[in-house]
This record gives sequence, C-alpha cells and structure tokens, in this order.
Amino acid sequence: MSEAIAGREVERRVVLDLDRCIECKSCMAACWYGHGRMTGINFVEVGPAVLPLVCRQCDEPACVEVCPAKAMERGPTGVVARAAFSCRACGSCVRACPFGVLSLEMVGHQVAKCDLCDDRLERGLEPRCVAVCPTGALRFATPPEIESQGLTVLGGRVAGDHPIRRR
Repeated sequence: MSEAIAGREVERRVVLDLDRCIECKSCMAACWYGHGRMTGINFVEVGPAVLPLVCRQCDEPACVEVCPAKAMERGPTGVVARAAFSCRACGSCVRACPFGVLSLEMVGHQVAKCDLCDDRLERGLEPRCVAVCPTGALRFATPPEIESQGLTVLGGRVAGDHPIRRR
C-alpha cells in the first residue's frame, strides 16, 4: 500500500453493541434512502440473530488496492469510499474485502460501499445508521472510546453465510 494512502485513517468507526441490537433494520433503511436507494449495510444471520455488517474502514484497505478502475479510494478525511461513476462492478473489491462487508448484489452495476455518510461528517453529524438506531446499538466512536465502553470491533471473513469464521 502506498504511504500516502496508508497515512490517512478515519478517527471514528461504526461499532455494534450486540446486546442492544433488536434487528429492526432502521440503519439499513436510513442508508438506503440517504444514498439514492443503495445501501452500504448488509445483514447476515448468525445463529438466531440477524446482524448488520458495516464497513470497518480498514487502515490498509484491500478494496482500494485491487480496484482496477481506481473507483475505491481513501479521501482526504480518511474515509474509504467508492467513486460512483468510476465503478465498473467487476467485483474485485467484493472478493478482496477480508470482512465480507461489500455486497455481491450490485445495484445499478455498482458495488454498494459504506462511506460513513461523508456528507454528514463534513457537517459534524453522525452517519445515518448511527443517528437512526433506536436502541443505540450502533455507535460512532474512536478506538479509545470503544475500549472504555467495553466493546469489541468484530471481524472475520464471511465463509458462506457465516460472518465470523475465516475462509
């Protein structure tokens, strides 16, 4: 990864408090309406629970490295986002994501990708998914805040329908 890209990281990330999620999918609806009917949040069944998968905004994003059209990019704020008009829907980023967050369901011949609602961040607001979560299960926090609240950023590569077990 180039040093220019690796040097910029997002300060805050979206994390899920598993004890608070009620599977209402308000986060997905807010994302869908806020991004022109394309959602960057996917849901996956883990046993009896249905949990949201949100982009982890990796420090060294594999999706940026493998995109042949350079549609995946880390912007000046550190947010990894997809340039809508450059995306060719080749699916390279989907296969490269180590956490299985990017969707294979390509809407409008583009891969849906969470951009942390960059338009809202510029105005000092939280991402839409966090703002609408009725139970506070989704939080927008810095790593020290996450640790002090006793939360853990979950990961793992999706193998079949399982988001935790590695391939």
